[in-house]
Amino acid sequence: MKWFRFDIENKILIPFMILFILAIVTLGSVSYWTGYQMLLRNETNHLQKHLQSFSVYLNELNAKVETGDLELEEAKGKAIAYYYLNGSENGFIMAEDRLLASLFITEEEWISAFLQEEKSDVGGSLQVGNSVLVYRKYPPWNWTLGYGMNRQLFSETVLESQKYIILLAIVSLVVSMQAAILVAYHISNPVRQLVDAFSRIGRDHMSEKISFSRKDEIGQLAEAFNEMMERLRLSTTKLLDMTRFNEDILRSITTGIITTDADGKVLSANPAAKEILNSFPKDPEDDLINIKEIRHQINATLSRGKCLNRLHTLEKEGLAEKRYLDSMTSQLKNEKEEVIGVICSFRDITERKRIENNMELLDRLSSIGQLAAGMAHEIRNPLAGMKTSLQVLQRRSLSTEKESSHQLFQSTLYEIDRIDSLITELLNFARPRKPAYEIVDVSKIMYRTLELQRKSIEEKKIHVEINLTDSMLSILADSHQLEQIFLNLMINAINAMKREGKLTINVFSDQKKQGTGSENLSQVVIEFKDNGKGMKADEIEKIFLPFYTTDPQGTGLGLSVVHELVKENNGKIEVNSKEGEGSCFRILFPEASGEGG
Repeated sequence: MKWFRFDIENKILIPFMILFILAIVTLGSVSYWTGYQMLLRNETNHLQKHLQSFSVYLNELNAKVETGDLELEEAKGKAIAYYYLNGSENGFIMAEDRLLASLFITEEEWISAFLQEEKSDVGGSLQVGNSVLVYRKYPPWNWTLGYGMNRQLFSETVLESQKYIILLAIVSLVVSMQAAILVAYHISNPVRQLVDAFSRIGRDHMSEKISFSRKDEIGQLAEAFNEMMERLRLSTTKLLDMTRFNEDILRSITTGIITTDADGKVLSANPAAKEILNSFPKDPEDDLINIKEIRHQINATLSRGKCLNRLHTLEKEGLAEKRYLDSMTSQLKNEKEEVIGVICSFRDITERKRIENNMELLDRLSSIGQLAAGMAHEIRNPLAGMKTSLQVLQRRSLSTEKESSHQLFQSTLYEIDRIDSLITELLNFARPRKPAYEIVDVSKIMYRTLELQRKSIEEKKIHVEINLTDSMLSILADSHQLEQIFLNLMINAINAMKREGKLTINVFSDQKKQGTGSENLSQVVIEFKDNGKGMKADEIEKIFLPFYTTDPQGTGLGLSVVHELVKENNGKIEVNSKEGEGSCFRILFPEASGEGG
């Protein structure tokens, strides 16, 4: 420990000591000055009386000069002689600017200084250098009578007379300093104990308490400190319990959770995340997040500031089978709504996908059963027509009506084309091609599909209105399958409308709420609205079933194919329709972020 610390005790003690010293010095100075002035005043009055007595003797001599008993010079000589015989040792006599007599043993510089000073016409005192001169005028002879005193003698006399007072002041100063030390210690010691207690709190001594037997503010401060420590201990206990509970949740949950900073650097990962990531082959480019798809999704959220939800299909070397990860990323914000990073949650849904695929297979097999029943009916009708036509041709083989025979042949060819078209749509439904995902510009595909139906639109004079809120909306999908989806929906809308109908196509971005959080999932919405005949409520439930149709010329597979292709491209389709007013088919796809999934 250093021999001196400028702590609170010294901060209290030093001002006290300075105040005491100033008080003692001020008191001593005032006492010294008062004694000096009193001594000077008494001595001056005493000398003035001497000068007055000498003036009386001069008046007697001057009276004799006026009566003629003495000559003036003789009277002045007697006065100077009398001065030397009876005057004080410090006396002097001056006539105008010259010294007639002097017993003031000191430097004679005071004479010229005394002559230069402005003096009273009667008398008084002057300070010249270290000397004090007391004088009195004698006008009849134009003399100045005076005495000189050394100021140093006054100082020594005053100090001699006040030595006991000075001693008492020194003793008082020492006692005051001791008292100041005790007061400072009495004040600073509890404060120091508080500081030490706070230091121990910083070292996790949460049960720290202070006990002072005092009723003043220091005691109240100790009580407030103890109350604060009790509340802090309870709050810390609750905080630790909550922290442990959150850690237990993160440790026990099967969903992987990763947090990153604003630069994409991983801050934390729960055990489930580590287990899922470690089950994949290591990526030499990233030791922490060894799945590039998740890294790309995190970077996309950082760059675009949007919540992203993606399904990743992983086919990597070292994996026995395809793995599926359902991943969601959102911005990580603090209480000031400032973005401080990204939180990513993901699940391995490979098993769920396997079950869904099995269920889809069962659904497909069930649909195949319905297809078989429908196919038997649908194929029988054109075959019956073909048979009838051929029978007629047989009976007319010898006939010369070639034109009628030609029409029968055309009818037969038409029915055969219907069978071919039916089988083609059946194959598209039963075995859809695997999507080749890429980032697709929705508006570009929309206009290209519209051109394919330009002839049908012009024949029925359909008015088409396209509303694009953003010309750069993109999704992750198969461009050819997306074109087939748009084409089937356009054909369905055109067939449902009469001549001069109206088809409205809306393409926009929408935000979908994710649970109770503040993050939204960005998605692209495509709407096909027509003012056709519409559908009944019970018909809406069946429109996606194979071979269900209300169009006598339709096969009932168009919307079934649309439904399958939308699902294959991670989309969702919704239908709203009212009989006599028209229908609206609404397709929703997750919005692409700029990288491939």
